[in-house]
Amino acid sequence: MKVNYKLQFVKVCFGAFFFLLVVSCSVNRNINDGENGTHYNLVFEDQFNGDAYNTKYWTSLPTQTSGAAWNRYVVKDPTLAEVKNENLHMRARWNTKTDLPETGAIRSQDKFSFKYGKIEIRAKFNSAGQGGWPAIWLMPQNEIYKGWPNGGEIDIMERLNNDGFVHQVVHQTDGEAKKNSFATTAAINVDAYNTYGIIKLPNRIEFYVNDILTMVHESKGEFEKRWPFETDFYIILNHALADKGQSGIYYWPGKVTSTENLPYEMAIDYLKVWELVE
Repeated sequence: MKVNYKLQFVKVCFGAFFFLLVVSCSVNRNINDGENGTHYNLVFEDQFNGDAYNTKYWTSLPTQTSGAAWNRYVVKDPTLAEVKNENLHMRARWNTKTDLPETGAIRSQDKFSFKYGKIEIRAKFNSAGQGGWPAIWLMPQNEIYKGWPNGGEIDIMERLNNDGFVHQVVHQTDGEAKKNSFATTAAINVDAYNTYGIIKLPNRIEFYVNDILTMVHESKGEFEKRWPFETDFYIILNHALADKGQSGIYYWPGKVTSTENLPYEMAIDYLKVWELVE
C-alpha cells in the first residue's frame, strides 16, 4: 500500500490472476496444523477491551499533508480507531466542509514486530461501499533492502468496495527496477466475522482465510533473486477511502461516487501473534 503500488499490482498480476486463484484455492489446510514438528508460542494478543487501543503496542499514523493513495487522508482522531464493545472500529468518513475523506490508521512500528510465526485477525465489515478500502498488512521493521518495494510488503487482507472476496498480496522487487507481485483472492462471508492470517517461515509465507490455506509465496524463481522477508515485520490496521478525483491519484477501489452511506467501518474482534519456536 505504498505509492502507486496498486497500479503496479494491476499491471503485474492481472495476466496471472486467474491461474493463481485456481492453484491456491485447490489447497485445504488449517492454519493451526503444524508440519514437521513445528511449535509456536503466543507472544502477542489484543482483544481490544476497554475504551481505547493500547498505546504500548499501537500508534496512530500522523496526519498526512500529502501521501500515497492509502494514507493521503489519514487523520489522527480516536473516533477513527475506536475501541468499543470489545472491538477495534477502524473507520473512514467524509468531511462535508472540505468535501474530502478522513481515514483511520494505526501501526505497531517500533513497538511490536515479529520475524517468524503466525498472525491471525478476526474482523467484520459493519459497513462498506464504493471507494472503501480496509486493510490488514505488514511492513518491515528493519529493512534488508531499503525503500518500497525493495523491503517487501505482506498484505494479509484488503477488501474493495462491497466485494464478496478479499485480496491477499505480496510485494517485492528483483533489484532491477522490476516490481514483482504475487496475489490471490478468497471468498468471505460479508455479513459475519472472518479470520485472516499468515504463517511466516524462512523462505515461505502461507496465507489463510477462515483457517483455509489460500496462497503460498516462496523464495523461488524470480522471487528468489532478492528475497526481503527474513526480518521483523510490524502490523498496520487501516481503513482507506478514495476521494472523488480531486487529488488525481489512482485509487484501486475507484472513486467515491456517493457519500450517503458513509462512514464505512471494519470491526476487529482480536489479533493474535504466535512466534515460531526454532
